[in-house]
Amino acid sequence: MGSTSWGLSTSKPKLLAYALFSAPYSFVVFLLPFYVFEVGGDKAAVGISFAMYALAIVVFRPAAGWLADVVGRRVTNIAGGVALAVAMAILGISTELSHIYTALFLAGVGSSLINVAMIAYVSDVGGLENPTLYSKMRIAAALGAVGGGFSIPAAYVLSKAWGYAAAFKALAVAMSLTTVVALALVPEETARLALRHKSGDVAAAFCITAMGFFIGAATGVYGPQILPYIYAKFSLSPFAAVLVYLPAVVAWLIGPKLARPTALSAIIGGALMSAALVAMYHSPNPALFSAVWLAESLGIAIVSTSLDQALSRHVKGAYWGRGYGVYQSVYNMGYALGAAASGFLPNPFYTALLPLVAFFALAAICQGSRRISPTGSPAPRLGLG
Repeated sequence: MGSTSWGLSTSKPKLLAYALFSAPYSFVVFLLPFYVFEVGGDKAAVGISFAMYALAIVVFRPAAGWLADVVGRRVTNIAGGVALAVAMAILGISTELSHIYTALFLAGVGSSLINVAMIAYVSDVGGLENPTLYSKMRIAAALGAVGGGFSIPAAYVLSKAWGYAAAFKALAVAMSLTTVVALALVPEETARLALRHKSGDVAAAFCITAMGFFIGAATGVYGPQILPYIYAKFSLSPFAAVLVYLPAVVAWLIGPKLARPTALSAIIGGALMSAALVAMYHSPNPALFSAVWLAESLGIAIVSTSLDQALSRHVKGAYWGRGYGVYQSVYNMGYALGAAASGFLPNPFYTALLPLVAFFALAAICQGSRRISPTGSPAPRLGLG
């Protein structure tokens, strides 16, 4: 689509700031678990750290959605960027677990503000008519995470001279500065293209939100424990364990392009996740585990993007921020519960299949009640269609 009477382009969302805001993701996910070990924590502390992040999202994301709708996408984005920068700075001076928990909680607050504002922004500038814009948003985040992934070899080099803890803290400060730079690139305020979409379906939005809860619970159960698991099982060094993940980055560049705002797309993504989890637990070597991890990442990329695409179709445009805020809060409530329990489970991969079974059951129920349509349409009223 070209420019509209509202004076905005509906085909070229500005996503550079979002990509930079996503850079700390790789740094935290792949390097934080080993830093937790450095300050005396164990795998339970790793799970609690990520649960603190998700807890902040559960608490603050509905308020972030309200802020994005009432105050504006740009202001909400900037507030989130400031919170994220401060969180990384706290990691940069941290010396104990309580500092890590505080930083992760504040990072969750920043993430709440940034992600709700950005997805509402993408909806504003044409996501309802062109669902591939949500895919572009996800790919921008993936590219940012890839950029943040350069912290991994940097940590390896610096740790040789300074030790791991000092290297981690120096890179946390670098991530804070990167986030500050991104503040200058936050897109301008949108002109409320959301006002074009005046219809909604609460029951359909509830179905999508409930499905998100079970996907979140599944990823929370196994996600925080993957690196500690392969570190222990295959006797890998921390950096070798991270290298096992690298092929999975490709999934986040492809998976969002395959997603559609349909029930079938979400179910296919969930099925791919389920099969991959079983294979991950039984993988006999790092190479096979890496290949299966790519499949798992492809599945979660498809299902999560599908749900993102679907929700805007069933929430009135004036409430997009609040709708996404509630959805992401519920999603991360599931993640927080799963992450908090993950360190105490003997087999998080198999345990994660339980919420996925609930996800499939709910999808079938919603589909059977016609709350979820199996196919897409330009302006649907019910379900994921």
